Parts: sequence; C-alpha cells; structure tokens
Amino acid sequence: MTDDEREMVFELATALSGALLVLALYEPEGFRSGPIIDHIAHVAAMMEAHGHEVPQTIRDVIRKAAEAGRPIGTA
Repeated sequence: MTDDEREMVFELATALSGALLVLALYEPEGFRSGPIIDHIAHVAAMMEAHGHEVPQTIRDVIRKAAEAGRPIGTA
C-alpha cells in the first residue's frame, strides 16, 4: 500500500466513523454486530503503527462499540 493509499484509507475511516456516530442515535445495534466496526479498529491500529494520531471520531466509535458489549481488538 502506498502512502497516498494509506492516507485515503485513514480519511475514509474517519469520515465513516463520523457517519456511524450519527446513525448510532437511530441504530445502536450496529455497534454490537457487523464488520464495519472491526475494519475501523484495524484502520486505527494501522494509524498508530504508522505514527498517526487516531482521530476522536474513530476513538468514539471504538469506545461506543466496547460499551455496547462488542469485543474490540486486533491480534
């Protein structure tokens, strides 16, 4: 993956996280199931591994998923 592609993934994950936070007001079940949360968690791990700060919206999505009882983590 090139640096430009990685930056695009980071930007898209941040935008998607913001949309998920809005949708959570109407569909909180989404934080307990579905693959999107796992993908966002993987992007957050990539960000940290490449020295980027994880944006607040992504941290909020991961926190809400954990609060909803979803196991979050990458191994």
